[in-house]
Amino acid sequence: MINRDARNRLAQLIRRYLDEDIKAFDFDDALDEFRESDDDAVRFVADALWYHYDDCDDHLVVLSKQEWNYFQRLLLLLESDSIVKVTKSWRWTYSQILSASLLLLCLGIVYGTGFGYHLLVFFIPFGIGSIAISHLRHPADDTGPYDAIITPFESIGDLRVVCEKTSFQKVHYPPKLETRTIRSPFMHWFGVVHSYTCWSMLAPIPLLFQCFPVRLFDAKVSPA
Repeated sequence: MINRDARNRLAQLIRRYLDEDIKAFDFDDALDEFRESDDDAVRFVADALWYHYDDCDDHLVVLSKQEWNYFQRLLLLLESDSIVKVTKSWRWTYSQILSASLLLLCLGIVYGTGFGYHLLVFFIPFGIGSIAISHLRHPADDTGPYDAIITPFESIGDLRVVCEKTSFQKVHYPPKLETRTIRSPFMHWFGVVHSYTCWSMLAPIPLLFQCFPVRLFDAKVSPA
């Protein structure tokens, strides 16, 4: 089902964010209504946008050139009558076995040594293993050679067809965004170190979640 009104309003919201009329917090709040839309394309775009701003610090748009171009393709999708079909599946891999094994070892240490602050130190090697498993579950090279320039479309041909059927005008990447960041490099790496430290010391919690299969979302865009 195509909800033209919702697509137009979401496209307008994205442009307001890109034009710096609103910041991240207002952008996030305004996206809520679109996440429950009856139009699959609207829901897909609203969910995809969540990964490209920070909901802890309010900020103006901060995007790399690749992300900016991705936003332009999302706008193209919204302006077209293309259909988005999202399929969901679960993937079992050896990572669940590794996670369960490490979790059992953690429970064995608790059983053998009892509860106490000493566990925060004993869990660190298992936390490092959990971090490694996380990277194995989501490999960085799990994409095609052209995905960076066509996603969410499946092929260059589909992208060309949609462009020809609309009057969409791409906005080029503003040079001022090249050096803009949400946090200073120090605060960025402080956050990374803090997150991994907590992850390591509280290893049984992430390991428990990693025992479950990976949920996959596959979105296919079909030109109208």
